[in-house]
Amino acid sequence: MASITPMLSYLDPGTGSMIAAALAGGVAGLGVFFKMYWHRLAGVFSRKHRAAAAEARSQLLGDAAE
Repeated sequence: MASITPMLSYLDPGTGSMIAAALAGGVAGLGVFFKMYWHRLAGVFSRKHRAAAAEARSQLLGDAAE
């Protein structure tokens, strides 16, 4: 039979700071993702956003993509 021993652990302030930085980076990354792909995501539901996504795509890729 296995015995359960208490686990002694310590989280120093550097660990909390690292977790906070990872969370802040994740939030910033999601913000950039939605800013870059907002028209593409919203174009699924709205005709206006679909037209804006097509216009943005043609500006990025040039007129040859049409």
